Amino acid sequence: MLGELSAQYESNGDPACISDGYGDPGGKSYGTYQFSSNAGSLGQFVSWLNDNYPQYGEQLNAYPLCSDSFDEAWRNIAAGDSDGFAQAQHEYVKAAYYDPAVQILADNYWHIENHHDVLKDVVWSRAVQYGVGNILDMWTEAVHSMFNVQTGDYDGYPNLSYIDSPEYDYDFIVAVYSVCKTPEWNSSSLRDSLNNRFDSEMHDALSRL
Repeated sequence: MLGELSAQYESNGDPACISDGYGDPGGKSYGTYQFSSNAGSLGQFVSWLNDNYPQYGEQLNAYPLCSDSFDEAWRNIAAGDSDGFAQAQHEYVKAAYYDPAVQILADNYWHIENHHDVLKDVVWSRAVQYGVGNILDMWTEAVHSMFNVQTGDYDGYPNLSYIDSPEYDYDFIVAVYSVCKTPEWNSSSLRDSLNNRFDSEMHDALSRL
C-alpha cells in the first residue's frame, strides 16, 4: 500500500503511536506518520479531522494538544477503531503531503507515473519527514550527485527531466537517501540514529525494485 515504507519507519504502522519527543526538535509526535507537535502537523491534522472525520475530531478537540487527556483520547480512538483511524491518517498525508509533492515534482519535469511504484513510497516518506516545501531541493540535489551512466562517475545530471525514466530509479533512490544523510539535511542530535534509518529504508526500497 502507498505509504507503507514511511509507516514502517515512523511508527511500525501503529496509528496509536505517541513518541515522547525526547531529543527530538519536533517534540511529541503522533500516529502512523508521526505528526509533529512542534512543527504544527499535529494541529493541522486535528483541524482536518473536524471537516473530514468529525467523530475523531470532536474527541481530540476537547483537550489541549499533547496534554495527558489528549493522549488518552488519541489512544482510545485507535483502540476502538484502529483501521478507521489509520485510514484517516493515511488520507490526510496523501492530501497534505504526497499529492502536493508529486505536483511540485511534475511542475519541474519529474513525473511519478514514469517511475517504478516504489518511488511513490520514497516521495511519500521524504515529504512526510522533511515537508513538501523541501522535496524539490532534495530531488534536485540528488540528481546533481547521482551516478551518471554516461560518464561513469557521480557527477549527476543537469536537471530532473534527464532521469524521468525508470532505468534511473535504483541510482536515484541511492542518491536521495545519500542526500538525507548529509549534515545539511541531518544535523540533529539524533543524526546517527536517523542515518541508520536512512540506510535501512533505502535498502528496503531498493529491494522492492
